[in-house]
Amino acid sequence: MVNKILPILLLSAACAFAAPTLKEQHGGVKATLKRPAKPAAIHEVYARDMSRWSNLASSSTGSSPLVNTDVSYTLSIGLGTPAQNVDLVFDTGSSDLWVMSANYNPSSSSSANDLGETWSVNYGTPDDPTSAGGEEYTDVATIGSYSFTQELGVATTSQGMNGLQGIVGFGPDDLSPSTNTGENIPTPVDNLYSSGQIGSDVIGVYFQPITDGGSNEANGEVTFGGVDSSKYTGSITYVPITSQSPSNEYWGVDCSSISYGSTQLLGATAGIVDTGTTLVLLSSDAVQSLYNSIPGATLDNTTGLYTIPSDQVSSLQDISFTIGGTTFNLTPDQYIVPANLVASQGGSAGTTYTWIGDIGSSTTGQAFILGQKFLENYYSVFDTTNSRVGLATAAN
Repeated sequence: MVNKILPILLLSAACAFAAPTLKEQHGGVKATLKRPAKPAAIHEVYARDMSRWSNLASSSTGSSPLVNTDVSYTLSIGLGTPAQNVDLVFDTGSSDLWVMSANYNPSSSSSANDLGETWSVNYGTPDDPTSAGGEEYTDVATIGSYSFTQELGVATTSQGMNGLQGIVGFGPDDLSPSTNTGENIPTPVDNLYSSGQIGSDVIGVYFQPITDGGSNEANGEVTFGGVDSSKYTGSITYVPITSQSPSNEYWGVDCSSISYGSTQLLGATAGIVDTGTTLVLLSSDAVQSLYNSIPGATLDNTTGLYTIPSDQVSSLQDISFTIGGTTFNLTPDQYIVPANLVASQGGSAGTTYTWIGDIGSSTTGQAFILGQKFLENYYSVFDTTNSRVGLATAAN
């Protein structure tokens, strides 16, 4: 793994962190996820989500790990012996773990093993460079009382990280070949499973909306090795990972229809379920059809989001995604930016914005991405054992 390059985008991070709350849950362990105290401005959210998708769309293999930090959740993990606690961005769009040397010192760990290999990550743009690099190690990682050996990168040089401690990826581990010269590196949940500490190579993820302008809320949970039935209602709809490229390189799913009310926006297509994307992004033709159906809807070039005239808000309809024979609706209240968040996130007070953005693509193999604004309403399951994704109504 010499000179490893991660072709992903990372812009400035200002994450807030919390110690994990853990307990046995359905054959696994449950850990708290937390959102930052000061979410990114609306225009930054859209720009970063677009960069994530642009990296995916431009990849010839569809295997570029994707990371977005300011508006992502963090997970606390102990590294080394004795454990050094780090708070890492929780991302299902990548599959590697790396940490800043300021937050983890392998020389202070009796269990660290230097692999004698270097790695590097390059993010951002020429005008806004962001990068990190260093040595590759293995060490003991700990989540609660569970410990396992994990391969990780330690960043000894960096530029533009702005307080980020690191990233832990939970994407399919075959994302790793583009970053590790052909070697699949197991994720923490893979290692927990292979060591026999959990019964299934699966994670269940729960997000809860932030509604107060971005306080320090421990408002997410991840269950390793199972699902938490208290976090969803009804049953889980499972679908196999799509065969359509490039979504099949990620937690990609087939969708038979996307509609706004009775207006079909897209027929059969494929896209991605991603914890690291904030918005719900649709292909350009679907976005055009959506906002053509709402009189007066306008693209706000300042934020990159669409605005809705005040006299049309009460007439808005649900946006529905039919996946695995089940329809998952987003109500207007769920896809409109809460009015009390608009000014605090850099929008124009009194203006109605939506969380539905344009990915700038019409390819059926990458026609949508279901980010946090979808997942705050639906419990998600990422099942490596059975190569499938599950969705159920969140118990908010």
